[in-house]
Amino acid sequence: MNLYEHVDQYCERASAAFWAEPVNALSNLSFAVAAWAIWRMLARHRADPAGRKAPVSIAFTVPLAASISLGSFAFHTLGTRWAQVLDVAPIALFVLWFLGSYLHWFHGLSRSRAFLGVLAFIAFLAAFIVVVGPYVPNKSGTYVPVLLLLAALTVVLRTSPRPELRTHAGTFALATAAFTGALLARTADESVCSDFPLGTHFLWHLLDGLVVYLASLALVRHWKTRTSATPTPAEGPERAPSAR
Repeated sequence: MNLYEHVDQYCERASAAFWAEPVNALSNLSFAVAAWAIWRMLARHRADPAGRKAPVSIAFTVPLAASISLGSFAFHTLGTRWAQVLDVAPIALFVLWFLGSYLHWFHGLSRSRAFLGVLAFIAFLAAFIVVVGPYVPNKSGTYVPVLLLLAALTVVLRTSPRPELRTHAGTFALATAAFTGALLARTADESVCSDFPLGTHFLWHLLDGLVVYLASLALVRHWKTRTSATPTPAEGPERAPSAR
C-alpha cells in the first residue's frame, strides 16, 4: 500500500489540493469544542475545595477528543493514506477507552475485567466488519457496532435497578440518536453528490462531536457522583471504585 496515495472518498473533494475540503476540514472543530467543554468541567471540579484530581481514565478523554479533531483535519486537508490512519485511529481509541472507563466507573469492574470487556467488543467489531461490513455503503460498516453499543448501554442504564445509573440513560439516549444521524450522514455522502456537491460528511463531524461530548459528560458526572460519596463497609461490591 502506498501511504502517500491520494484518497478521494467524499463529495466535497474535487481535487488533490490541500484546501479541497474546507467544510469537512473545519467541521472537525466540533471535537475540539467537545474537548474544551469537558476540560472546563474538570477544571471547575478541580477548583472546588472539595474537588479531587480526575484519574487518567477520566481525564484522558480530553486529549483523545482533541486528537480526533487534529487527525480528521489532517485527512480532510492532506487526503493521503497515512493521513487517513490519523483520522480513524483516534476515533477507535476513544471508543475503546470510553468503554473501559464506562465499565469501571458505572459498573465497578476492575481494570482487568473492564479490559476483557473491551476485548470482547473488539472481537464483535472485527466479526461484524468481516461479515456485515461489505454490505454497508461508504465503508460505514465499521461504525455500526458503535451504534449498537450506545443503544445497548442506553437500555442497560434505563433498566438498571440503581437510580444513580438510570439518571444517565437520557444522556446516552441522546448520544445514540445523535450517532444515528451522524452514521446516516456518513453513509449517504456519496449517494447525494450529484444533487448536493458539498455532501453530508460534515454532518458526521458535527454530530459526532456532540456524541463525544455527551458520552464524556456522562462519564465525568458519574465519576464525580461516585467519588463524592463516602462508601461504607456495608456497601460491599457496590462501593465506589477507587480513583484510578
